[in-house]
Amino acid sequence: MLPINTDAARAEAAALATDRAHLLAGQGITVSADRANALLREAGALGFYEGGILVGALVLHRDPEMRHWGADGRDPGLLVSLDPVTAGSSQVGRMMTLWLADYAANSRLMRIWCDVPCQPGAADEAAQWLLKYLCDLGWETRSPTSRSPTGERVVRLRLRAHARPALTEAISDPHAVGPPAVKAL
Repeated sequence: MLPINTDAARAEAAALATDRAHLLAGQGITVSADRANALLREAGALGFYEGGILVGALVLHRDPEMRHWGADGRDPGLLVSLDPVTAGSSQVGRMMTLWLADYAANSRLMRIWCDVPCQPGAADEAAQWLLKYLCDLGWETRSPTSRSPTGERVVRLRLRAHARPALTEAISDPHAVGPPAVKAL
């Protein structure tokens, strides 16, 4: 996991998002790469690389505003943003989910939260695909729909922190993204 904080890394992430949008379109799921590209320009954007090639990406939000989560948002945790075009294949998504659970546990946090945007009206195929995908990876659905702090309709998911020491060998981060006192993978 490496920060996406250079123009070259952002260009690589944009190419990944565009490629994945075409792959999902081939499966009958219409999704734009625009949201992913905007998301990956935010602070906390991380890329999951395999053999030097970007295969997935996410954004970690530290100290997120979680009032819309009610009592569930009081546990110490991280908010992660995922987009259908950057979540990757099932194996990439699985590795990113395992890394998130381990990273949170090593950071002495209890939870990882994810708000999946869900547009009103007609079924949002991309959101439904992402929800099913994440639930298959072990994320728990917390509500049918609610409102984010920006007023966007979202489905809330959470993942329990779980230390997995063996991941240190599989996924490493030579550039720490966590608090200085915490060892990041």
